[in-house]
Amino acid sequence: MIRLNSVKIRNNGFEAYLKGSEPFDAIKNNLKNKAAKLLKINPSNISEIIIRKHSIDARKKAEIYDVYVVDLRLSSNAFSEEEVIKKSRCKTASVVTQKKYKFPVNRKEDEEIKRKYSGGVTRPIIIGSGPAGLFCAYELAKAGYCPIVLERGMDIDKRHDAVESFWNGGKLMPKGNVQFGEGGAGTFSDGKLNTMVKDKKGLALECLSVFHEYGAKEDILYESKPHIGTDVLRKVIKNIRNEIIALGGTFYFETQVTKLDVSDGKIKGVKCDNGNEFRSDIVVLAIGHSARDTFEELKEMGINMEPKAFAVGLRVEHPQTMINKSQYGIENPESLPPAPYKVTARSSDGRGVYSFCMCPGGYVVNASSEEKRLCVNGMSYSGRDGDNANSAIVVTVEPKDFGGSDVLSGMEFQRRLEEKAFSIGEGKVPAEYFDDFKKAVLDNEDIKFEHKSERNHPRIKGLWKFAPVHEILPHNINVSITEGMEQFGKMIKGFDSDDAILSGVESRTSSPVRINRDDNLEALGIKGLYPCGEGAGYAGGITSAAMDGIRVAEQIAIHYRSPKAELRKQMSDKRNLLSEKEKAELDSSIFRKLIDSKEYTDADNILVYCSMGSEADTHSIICRALSDNKNVFCPVITDNKGRAMEFVRIEALSDLIPGKFGINEPQINNDSVLYKGHEGKTLIILPGLLFDRKGNRIGYGGGFYDKYIMRFKNVISDDTMKPIAIGYNFQLVSDDLTEYMGSFDFKTSMVITDKEKISI
Repeated sequence: MIRLNSVKIRNNGFEAYLKGSEPFDAIKNNLKNKAAKLLKINPSNISEIIIRKHSIDARKKAEIYDVYVVDLRLSSNAFSEEEVIKKSRCKTASVVTQKKYKFPVNRKEDEEIKRKYSGGVTRPIIIGSGPAGLFCAYELAKAGYCPIVLERGMDIDKRHDAVESFWNGGKLMPKGNVQFGEGGAGTFSDGKLNTMVKDKKGLALECLSVFHEYGAKEDILYESKPHIGTDVLRKVIKNIRNEIIALGGTFYFETQVTKLDVSDGKIKGVKCDNGNEFRSDIVVLAIGHSARDTFEELKEMGINMEPKAFAVGLRVEHPQTMINKSQYGIENPESLPPAPYKVTARSSDGRGVYSFCMCPGGYVVNASSEEKRLCVNGMSYSGRDGDNANSAIVVTVEPKDFGGSDVLSGMEFQRRLEEKAFSIGEGKVPAEYFDDFKKAVLDNEDIKFEHKSERNHPRIKGLWKFAPVHEILPHNINVSITEGMEQFGKMIKGFDSDDAILSGVESRTSSPVRINRDDNLEALGIKGLYPCGEGAGYAGGITSAAMDGIRVAEQIAIHYRSPKAELRKQMSDKRNLLSEKEKAELDSSIFRKLIDSKEYTDADNILVYCSMGSEADTHSIICRALSDNKNVFCPVITDNKGRAMEFVRIEALSDLIPGKFGINEPQINNDSVLYKGHEGKTLIILPGLLFDRKGNRIGYGGGFYDKYIMRFKNVISDDTMKPIAIGYNFQLVSDDLTEYMGSFDFKTSMVITDKEKISI
């Protein structure tokens, strides 16, 4: 695959190619032509083009460019990738291999190998269904661990109705608000999916791919600042939940965990507010940053926690047209998204002041979760088509600012600010124009709160009123915000205008505590308890929380790893140590023993896997069988999720091309001849990792061959089809593998190694 960096396409804000009903196809066609020009080849030589990254370069307002990173595949009649790059002399081109995230443990094959706990099946419990809990549950469900998800809040539909009712003046619901419920706090935020977390394993792309698979637009896979929008996010979360349930997971909504059962340094289960108890030796604490009652319970239990720094501040609103004009030079661009911004400054007392959770075309929202306390956040829908842009202008606060030394002093600091905001707004979101705020903070003037129609109007989800916002935060924080706003005005014209609207309080930028964990991601001193995500202090947004959820799922899967999985890993590692020379000698011996066997000689049909990596070679077997005029069939995966495959007849080795997982396989089309139980005798040659002398075989855990052979169990019993396994002699173990076999595992009729042939 060829990667082209910095592919630029001019965009003056009104480009015609973006206006059609299918602009994405037009963009790809444009990029294809541009890539062909850079590589000095015909566009027809490019069979596929994949956008990997997109950003906007608007540094020169008169010359705005869409900047892309693209990967492309050449059609079969083109030169090799290296030749194309060499001849084109394109300095931004390189050959790349796309890495794909892989969960470290294969799906379990059978209920029989699941670990037991008090006579029942142990299932991991996940507390919370925010991004961390949801993605932890998703990866575990895919791997066959059937997680139980306990969510204190409502499901997404009930939660949405409860939040809308609250914003329209209804009662605050403790189990259905902006902080609590399915999807977590991120569901009613701007839905930004970018992250600054270092990601060598491809976890971020895995998260984005899952979001896309379950309903988000494809552009989140490549936008430099991907955005999903709260309206789309609600649908995606519901789809992911339904998939987890389909894979064996269970969700309990409006079920708050009130007690962790811990004894002898190990987690044993949880107790809930509705009287339910769940037993497990694996519990994931994927609580959000607002689970204050849970923090109090953890403190009471003596769980190892520490206070951490976070940021507090106020939301600021400006007309989106003003931000567009500053960033693009255009107030209402048609082919550019509503402009974002990111600003940072330092106040006179040395504190950092910066924008946080910027929402182009968004809304300030009442994000309260406790009675008589009020906090705000920012939100936008997928279209980002609101009149105002908003962001939090925040200042970092540290434990020394909290007014106490207790581990929960930061949480209490947040509560005091929220009580002030509730009080001065009389239960409504308080708002204040920047000129009034500045006069009160810097000049100590008395302010009259009069709204004039010609001034910018707040866009707030929830009841609001003009009130003395400057009374919420400590004076030094107010000064820092004021100085920051004035510095930002030099970066973005109008940012510090009198009509800028401040509202508050923005107090929940991140968790006020960190629940300490060890290298295995378990809570210090408690086996099986996994603090996870933003509430535990290990993430700062939707994507980083989801990534942490996957990390925890990996550790849990390793904890649950069955003896069968351990055997696979050990044998795979041993086989990979073979040198090329050693492997060639062993392969030659296996080949000779196979073709000299009566089973091969008598066979009319040969069904044989296509070897890869350190597997016993089959390509020489395929060539010999073809030259012996046998009917040769090779496998092709037809449904990865359903573990389905077919064997397709080939006429030559060249009929095999790289397919799923990089394994050579025949192409399948309407003219393909599939094996349906052809006349004559059939030999099916199986891959595997371990074999014993009773015909037991441990494969790779996918179950493809076992499921396929199930179709022909009758002809196997009358010797019309013989399943045999080939492998190296060290793969033939002296132990009996019967205890590792599942109910659907087939035994082989023969095992051939480089040293012996064993008939079963």
